[in-house]
Amino acid sequence: MSDFLSNFDKKNYKETKEKKGQVDSFREETDKQEKESKTSYDRLVEKAGTNTKRREPAIGPRNLADEQPNSSEREATIEEPLPTRRSQLEEEVETDPTYYKKRKRKFTLIGLGIALGLCLLFFAYYQMTHVKVPDFIGKEISDARTWATTNKVKIKLEQSYDLKKEANKIISQKQKAGSKIKKGADLIIEASLGPDPEEKLPLPNFMEMSKADVEKWLKDKQATNINIIQEYSDTIEKGKPIKFEMVTKDVTNDSYKRKDKAKMFYSKGKETFEKNIVVPDFSKKPKNEVESWAKNNSINVTYEEDSSSDILQDSIISQSIAKDEKMAKKESMTVVVSLGKGFEVPNFAEYTPEEAATAVEGLKILAKSVYTVDVPYGQLVSQSVEAGTKLTSKDDLTVKVYYSAGQPYLKDLRGSTVEGDLQKIFYDEYRAKGANIRYVVNYVDSAEPKGTVVGMSAHSIYVPLDYTVTISISLGNLGSGAPAPPDKQTSGEKPELD
Repeated sequence: MSDFLSNFDKKNYKETKEKKGQVDSFREETDKQEKESKTSYDRLVEKAGTNTKRREPAIGPRNLADEQPNSSEREATIEEPLPTRRSQLEEEVETDPTYYKKRKRKFTLIGLGIALGLCLLFFAYYQMTHVKVPDFIGKEISDARTWATTNKVKIKLEQSYDLKKEANKIISQKQKAGSKIKKGADLIIEASLGPDPEEKLPLPNFMEMSKADVEKWLKDKQATNINIIQEYSDTIEKGKPIKFEMVTKDVTNDSYKRKDKAKMFYSKGKETFEKNIVVPDFSKKPKNEVESWAKNNSINVTYEEDSSSDILQDSIISQSIAKDEKMAKKESMTVVVSLGKGFEVPNFAEYTPEEAATAVEGLKILAKSVYTVDVPYGQLVSQSVEAGTKLTSKDDLTVKVYYSAGQPYLKDLRGSTVEGDLQKIFYDEYRAKGANIRYVVNYVDSAEPKGTVVGMSAHSIYVPLDYTVTISISLGNLGSGAPAPPDKQTSGEKPELD
């Protein structure tokens, strides 16, 4: 069959078709000739009678000797006409007895080929529109989304809390790994949300647990919001708990939920540092330069202050650690900062009240006289800042100095003073200078103008620091030389208004 198909190519088919066409044309021509010659042939047969017969062409092998007619037959036989073109062509065409079987086999093979092609096309289409589902269990959701985007598959995500699975890890998938899924279809996966944040977790006493035990408890309970913090401590041994601190407000050990935040501190022991920090020379350098150096190197600096006549204010006078010495972190040093030029307060007993105001340049001197009983006039009574004290720019540079005005002397105010002037006189002359000299007013009948001081219980004498004098004030109700009417005669005392 394979030989037949190999020989039965397009060229042979065309040649066979052309040959068949020629045969058909020849047959048409011979049929026409036979019709034209049929009448003459029939006439000859009728003349010859029944003894004359038509020689039929023999089929198969022939013996030429047998076919030679004898003399009697030649005489009686009518000469046959020459063979036609159609008979010649029919003798040349041979029919293959297996032709129809081969033809049936040919169409069968063609049908099988078409069916196989359709199957291949369907398989190719299926492969193009379907993809193989990987095993996503245990992988991240992002991995499934990336695969779905690449392969044009939709992700339908379902999530649930799971204590044993990390958040965003895929727990299960509806389409089994290795199966096919059509592009554009939904791939259903279930992912973990991690532990339930609303679950209550009664806390143990962490202060009695080691760091390893706390870490194990946190891992088992998935309490990721409790942070273990290690810090250095000069007093607590390494590995020991320092404190437990609840960050979320209004939460107790019994009401703690997984979502609440807390901190557990453990000691790293005492921190030790290598002495590798070189100390610069800070003399006459600004204070802020020391502050910056100390901050960058974690050095504890104590600042002291003092006045200096040659070091500018806020510059360094001296330092406790010499330059080029080495220090370690957290160590301490002391520096003295200049307050600028200082002012030493003098002993104002060496100055008169007039000289005191300009005794020291830069100081504000307020000199004042006060009455005293036991300090002679003009001598120093007191000063607000002790002699020898150094004042700087950060201090109050005002110094009050008090000199003695002696014992109070009560002047005679009769006839020259009116009642309206008494308050000012007694304040300026006595009370402003430290003497508590007071007065009371007594109104009397007098020919002097009304309000004039006409009498004093004491005058023109030294009085104590605490003293009261009675002053008589004229009512101005008596004419010159006229006696006062009895009903108009009044007298009384009016105390001084404080």
